[in-house]
Amino acid sequence: MKLMAWAVAAGCLAAAVAEVDACGDKFLRVGRGARYQGGYVAIRPACILLYARPGSALAGTMRELAPTLKRAGHHPLVLEDSAAMAAAMSRDHPNLILAAIEDVGAVEKTLGASAPTDVLPLLVHPSTDAREAALRKYHHVAESPGRKQDLLARIDDVMERIVKGETNRRKR
Repeated sequence: MKLMAWAVAAGCLAAAVAEVDACGDKFLRVGRGARYQGGYVAIRPACILLYARPGSALAGTMRELAPTLKRAGHHPLVLEDSAAMAAAMSRDHPNLILAAIEDVGAVEKTLGASAPTDVLPLLVHPSTDAREAALRKYHHVAESPGRKQDLLARIDDVMERIVKGETNRRKR
C-alpha cells in the first residue's frame, strides 16, 4: 500500500513538473519574444497646436506627430494656415504651440503679449551653432528628425515651466 501511495505521489509530481513553465516561455511558444508595448504617457497632458507653413519640410512631420501626441494623452491640433491660428487660439485655447524656429516670431506676433500659450521651437537638421543659438533664446527646443520620446520629454519640460508660471523664452 505504501509503495502504491509513493507511486501515485511520484506520478502526480512528475505530471505537475511537466506542466510548470518558466516565466516568459508562453511568449516564446507563440514564436516571438515578449516586448513592452506601452507608450509614453504625458505627465501634464496639454492642448498642443502644431504649426507648419504649407509646403515646408515640417508640414508632413507635424501630421505624423499628431497620432503620437494623442497616444501620449495630449490633444494635438495641426494647422498649416496662419490665418486659422487666431481662430484656433480663441476656440481651442492651446497650452503650447510647436512650430519651426523660423516661424516662432510670426506665431508669437499672432499670439500677442498676454496670451497664456507658450511656444516650443522645432529645429530642422540643426547645426551645433543653430542649436546653441536657440538654447540661448529658449530653455527647451525640439529637433527634427529626432526620437519622438525626446520631443515628448521636451513638451513635458515646457508644460512644467508653464505650470510654475514661467515661460520657455529666456529673459534677456
